[in-house]
Amino acid sequence: MFSLLEQHKDGSWWYHPGCTFNTPEEVEECFQDMFKQHPDRPHKCFEHDEPMFQEFATCTNDFKTFHFVGIVHWPKSREGELFNN
Repeated sequence: MFSLLEQHKDGSWWYHPGCTFNTPEEVEECFQDMFKQHPDRPHKCFEHDEPMFQEFATCTNDFKTFHFVGIVHWPKSREGELFNN
């Protein structure tokens, strides 16, 4: 399996559910489609044997441990509001 990972400013690499494919070429096509506005964003084609978690986006710094830093369940009625804690 091959998955798209895109890098955030803090250096972490993020996986978004549904971005796993059979070939590296499909990963690149997905990147081109998802990041049309940011074509220079750092990204990788990550090869793995086990399926990635599909419920929420996950991130990694070491390409071994994938987790989500601070899940926020945001009600649809509050979309677009700033998050303050």
